[in-house]
Amino acid sequence: MPERDYDWIARRAYSLWEEEGRPHGRDEAHWQTALTDWETLQAAASETTAKSERRIADAQISAEQEGLVIKEEPVPARKAARSRKG
Repeated sequence: MPERDYDWIARRAYSLWEEEGRPHGRDEAHWQTALTDWETLQAAASETTAKSERRIADAQISAEQEGLVIKEEPVPARKAARSRKG
């Protein structure tokens, strides 16, 4: 898991505090909720990345088995068109 994004967590905690009407003495609860939210988002992002990597690998294997592999050739660079000011 990547390093914690304390800026995101702080902004989320502040948002929670405002949503609750800016109560006094709830800073720790807001921080913990924001931290949990961040960890949940990171876990979901990691799972999504892992699933997409598996789907890409499966698609590549399937394409190779069906002879659908396309060898990419470099696209020739285009020259920039000159503008004419008159």
